[in-house]
Amino acid sequence: MKYKLIAADLDGTLVNDSSELSERTKDAILKAVDSGIIFVVATGRSFSNVQIVNELFDKDMPFIVFNGAAAYMGKSEKLLFERLLGFDLAKEAFDIGQKKDMAQIVWANPRLWGNRECDKTLQYANFYKSLKMSIVTDLTAIKDEVRGVSKLLWIDDPAKIKELSLEMRAHFGGRLQCFSSMSHFLEFISNDAGKGAALAEIGRLLGIEKSEIIAIGDGQNDIGMLEYAGFGVAVDNAIDEVKEVCDYITLSNNNDGVADVIEKYVLD
Repeated sequence: MKYKLIAADLDGTLVNDSSELSERTKDAILKAVDSGIIFVVATGRSFSNVQIVNELFDKDMPFIVFNGAAAYMGKSEKLLFERLLGFDLAKEAFDIGQKKDMAQIVWANPRLWGNRECDKTLQYANFYKSLKMSIVTDLTAIKDEVRGVSKLLWIDDPAKIKELSLEMRAHFGGRLQCFSSMSHFLEFISNDAGKGAALAEIGRLLGIEKSEIIAIGDGQNDIGMLEYAGFGVAVDNAIDEVKEVCDYITLSNNNDGVADVIEKYVLD
């Protein structure tokens, strides 16, 4: 099979635990792109925080952001795909979070709000130094400022997040998507969003069949694109739920797992 597109999750997959791209991985990506491959980063991050990969390219490559709530071309910043969480559903999840005293982050427009200033929200906001975190305690206050919410995020310790993930899935009963993107994050996005949906739209726009796509990931938020792609790959550090839906398990993110896949299945 001649693959035409590779989609890779960023944190926990493409970059190592220090959020760095290794030289081997950079070299493999650039060789793949030079050979004609479309390389897509699919991440929970905002578009403003994917430059670690975007700056590698001298070509315009697609980026899936907010766990598939949107997708943009990296250089031209052209919007390719957007599926927002309806305001009423976002408010319902936010209000539940307030009652449970959760540290919360709201992405919309693509502004960044936190429900309070605390270690958890400030540490998250510090990751996005180019954006100022505003404070909102009732989403009604920003209703007229936003078309909808890209994603809502709860932050807590992994054990609590695991428990809340099951509780929230039961509560919303399929009205939205709720998943743990990282062990201490619980995220809420539209049912029409997701990395799989965004990847399918990019494939449609570029005329690439799902059988011509490799997807690589490690977390619950990657499962949609791993199941959509013709060849789904889990890094060795992926959770068991991800490994179960994949065709192949590569090396970990700290051992250049993405580069290993590119070298074996694209460049070799």
